Amino acid sequence: MGNRRFKLAAAFTFLGLAVGCGKFFISSHDLAAIAISPSNPAITLQTSSGQASTQQFTATGTFGDLSTKDVSSTATWTSSSPTVATINGTGLATAVNLGTTTITASSGNLNASTILTVSNTVATAIAISCGSGSIGCTTGGANLTTGTVINLVATATFSNNTTQTVTTSATWATSNATVATVNSAGQVTAVSAGSANITATFQGATSPAFSVSVIF
Repeated sequence: MGNRRFKLAAAFTFLGLAVGCGKFFISSHDLAAIAISPSNPAITLQTSSGQASTQQFTATGTFGDLSTKDVSSTATWTSSSPTVATINGTGLATAVNLGTTTITASSGNLNASTILTVSNTVATAIAISCGSGSIGCTTGGANLTTGTVINLVATATFSNNTTQTVTTSATWATSNATVATVNSAGQVTAVSAGSANITATFQGATSPAFSVSVIF
């Protein structure tokens, strides 16, 4: 009798959780996550022809079976500051005034956001170079031994042909963290033998890959 009561109690508890939580499992057709690209881009207020600049965003959905699909046309798009930039139903943002705004794509109870900057000049290219005292580092890449630490520098070229060091403002990434890691200041640490590519992104512009080879 006691065992039967325990089983009934467990069943009611399970049912209560199911009702309260909705679903325990995500089916292969259910949207599991959403992402926006590009990440944190910047555009000028106007084009060279005097027209308002635009930025096309893409919303990519990941489903329960890990497949991905462009959901830009079905997502709900919003701009936190329409006085800076508006956005239409397919993810096309149009500059209105200088400033920043948060662009959000939503589908159901899932959403993703990124920052759009509208300015007079924007980064058009990013270059990576070696910081002072970085042994084993050249303009063509770096050949390092395990445990070696070097510093990289990110330089942005802007639409008005000026340049600026953006090392600490850029977003750094490595293609293989088991070989070489990189922190937010562009400091690379050789971890194990192999190859990795380091990139820096600023205002939506990404550098060419900077090759790092770790010998041993």
